[in-house]
Amino acid sequence: MYCSPPMTIRNEECMISRLTRIQIRPGVVVLAASLAACSAGAPAGAPEPQPVSGPLPGDNYAFLYHEGTILGHHDTRTGADQRLASDVSEVLAAAASPTGARVAVAYRSGDTSRVVVVDAASGAVTEVRAGNAGTTYTMAWSPDGARLGLGYRPETGRGGIAVVDAEGSARDMGCQASNRFEAWRSPSQAIVHDDGAFYTVDASNCATLATLRKVGKTGMEYAPNGGRVAFYQNRSVTFTNRAEPQTIPELWIADYAGSGPKVVADFQSRARNSEWSPTAEQITYEVVSRRWANTTHLVTYDVRSADYSYIAEEKALGVPNDFGACWSPGGGRFAHDRTYARSTGTQPYTTRQVVVRQGTDEKVVFDEVVDLPASQYVAAKPASCRWIGDRHLLVLTHRGQMVVDVEDGETHQFQPERKVFGVKVFDVEQRESRPPT
Repeated sequence: MYCSPPMTIRNEECMISRLTRIQIRPGVVVLAASLAACSAGAPAGAPEPQPVSGPLPGDNYAFLYHEGTILGHHDTRTGADQRLASDVSEVLAAAASPTGARVAVAYRSGDTSRVVVVDAASGAVTEVRAGNAGTTYTMAWSPDGARLGLGYRPETGRGGIAVVDAEGSARDMGCQASNRFEAWRSPSQAIVHDDGAFYTVDASNCATLATLRKVGKTGMEYAPNGGRVAFYQNRSVTFTNRAEPQTIPELWIADYAGSGPKVVADFQSRARNSEWSPTAEQITYEVVSRRWANTTHLVTYDVRSADYSYIAEEKALGVPNDFGACWSPGGGRFAHDRTYARSTGTQPYTTRQVVVRQGTDEKVVFDEVVDLPASQYVAAKPASCRWIGDRHLLVLTHRGQMVVDVEDGETHQFQPERKVFGVKVFDVEQRESRPPT
């Protein structure tokens, strides 16, 4: 039920797909750490990654992964597994183009760092930059996937901004101070930043077109199209039951240059983790429930109509805790995590779902039951929501990562030791038969 303030609460029965009970042994609470270990590297001489054995009917994915010290590419249609780079101690940054056709990866190897662009279908690699091991990178693809903006900051020295074209050729943008890339506003304009401000610049020569200072703002996030920016500003509030004033952040939005600022969520909402739609016409964020403990709701604010939409109602499984929204590239819907705190006698457990919302409709596309209290499960689980085009999700489960087709429910489970960060989904007619194993 979508509603406008004030919220109304009612019970509503819902159909939940069949849940499979999964037993977790002691130590599963270190989920985040164990997954992070995949990107932290493994001892030298780690074994060559092996192809998945056995036929997997309906496989139509190719993906990029980091396993131990190997950067690899796997095609589920044929079972082919390629080693793209060895001695990879850490993946520093990765960004898939909007369609998933190409993936930019920055990684550390020995005393160097490298940035490559990988064709997600074939695994072909184009190196676009190399630097010292301490260099950090920021990157973003243009909405049409034709260009990659790349910011680089070495341990010593200034760094800069580069633009990589469709052929993999990189050119320096000519920025004198900025060394972090944020977003594209158009084919000819980009948003970059340094320690003090964000700048809208001419992408051909980095000439400054607009400046937005960072002072007094936190959590600054531009929409994917660079049209608007969201940020948090602290407000000092005095409560009757407290002697000292409390500092609480409020969520603001403005246009790309900072003009027309507006409070979207005041201090009473305790807003956090905002997420823009690709068109910058809507922004979704979490608010702390005023009725239920340890519960957050997702609110969507429509910039054009100034309307708020949110779901805050008890369902058949209990009170939903919604968080972690991410918008599809087309902007027509968003996915998010949902957990229910449940128990059997004295044994607490968590029902976790991945939900896709479109307008006033919602659909559960994945669910699992985990033998952990909800508070521990949420604290241990990294963000899991990532779209592959407008139809598929890359979902993080306690067993590893999985691709979910949100239309027909088809899934592919990746090997748990592989950290997957780029997936290409082929059309049905592009599927190939896997040779016998």
